[in-house]
Amino acid sequence: MDTGEAILKINNIEVKYHEVILVLKGVSIEIPRGGIVALLGANGAGKSTTLKAISGLLKTEDGEVTDGAIEFEGRHIHHERAAMIAKMGIVQVIEGRRVFEHLTVEENLKVGAHLRKSGSVRDGLELVYHYFPRLREKRNEISGFVSGGEQQMTVVGRALMTEPKLVLLDEPSMGLAPKLIHEIFNIITKLNKEEHISILLVEQNAKLALNVAPYAYVMETGRIVMDDSSEKLSANEDIKDFYLGLTDKGGRKSFRDVKHYKRRKRWLT
Repeated sequence: MDTGEAILKINNIEVKYHEVILVLKGVSIEIPRGGIVALLGANGAGKSTTLKAISGLLKTEDGEVTDGAIEFEGRHIHHERAAMIAKMGIVQVIEGRRVFEHLTVEENLKVGAHLRKSGSVRDGLELVYHYFPRLREKRNEISGFVSGGEQQMTVVGRALMTEPKLVLLDEPSMGLAPKLIHEIFNIITKLNKEEHISILLVEQNAKLALNVAPYAYVMETGRIVMDDSSEKLSANEDIKDFYLGLTDKGGRKSFRDVKHYKRRKRWLT
């Protein structure tokens, strides 16, 4: 990928859990400064592990980068603690809308403010409310009682409070209604364009991800098996078949074709 200046480079990393279980095998990814890159793949492909390797959260699960390197702004970070990586400007939005349920929406947002390097907490809140006006309306409500979409907005807003350089988004569409997904992804795109925040987006919804990110990587069983512009990937027969759910005739794909899929997976040969 010709990215110009990359803010993050993952160079041929290997990740093991408990020193023996090999999860990632020679993964290389680049994210351009101010760009959006998508990482596609089915459940268990290694997408979340890749994000945790970047953010330093692997260590909480007895995982580690055992080979290769991760560079952020030219500095090796794969052996740094999660707190140090966050201070450098990398924030991960973990899947599953992890709000502090007993706190109000605004209190949740303020949790992200301890990593701010400039401006007041009020400045940060105003920025979040500018992009997520619905959160201004809900700011005094207990976050455990707001809708799933509002919780997702809250965790993205909390990440924004840290003044991030790079946001790692893990399955932001999971469990949300299509209208809300559209709203949240519009806001994410605006944040990227207007605030110049780099984004690595992990999504099972390939169609959505390829619409948002100009470049994408496809991951299977711990390896990157394909990467290209989203336009080319969207036109690729294998991607159409197995990630966009379309056969050559334009119909939905059935699970009966999985064996055929394994035989046809020519990019692995």
